[in-house]
Amino acid sequence: MAKRGKFLAGALIGGTAAAVVALLLAPKSGKELREDLAKKTDDWLDLASDYTDDFVAKTSEMGSIVKDRASDLSDQASDLASNVKDKVNDSMDDMDDITSDTLEDLKRQSSDLSDRFRKAASDTKDVAEDASEDIVIDAKVAKEDAKETVSEGTEALADKTKELNKEKPDFSEVKEELKEEVEKNNPE
Repeated sequence: MAKRGKFLAGALIGGTAAAVVALLLAPKSGKELREDLAKKTDDWLDLASDYTDDFVAKTSEMGSIVKDRASDLSDQASDLASNVKDKVNDSMDDMDDITSDTLEDLKRQSSDLSDRFRKAASDTKDVAEDASEDIVIDAKVAKEDAKETVSEGTEALADKTKELNKEKPDFSEVKEELKEEVEKNNPE
């Protein structure tokens, strides 16, 4: 735009100078020359005024365009900054949610494991108590069985002893036979 303004100003000045020189060199009388100069000056002033009005209008229009563009760029930058801020906030919220969810999962899993360990310990205790009770019961039964067996054996032994006491064998003959046998095997 600056080049165009310089060109127009140069063209205006050059055109005015050329008109003045042409009028001065033209073979006319002074009065006609002044009238022509006044008429040409008015024409040039109108033309300069038109160019000035165009220049002001174009400058104003360009200023408005630049202002609109700057406003658009400012709005775009503001929107971009807002979008980036929203995305960062969303990402932070997502990270907070993920962290919270992970922490809750870990707490739940830890609680589940604690419950499982408690249940396993309780089950083990129950099994040990049951096994201990079974062993005590089995020991009592074995004791009773042994007592009964000993009692039966004692009775049988007592019966056998009574039977033997009734029959009282004569060991004197057996004694004599053994003595003879020993003397035979030991001749001294």
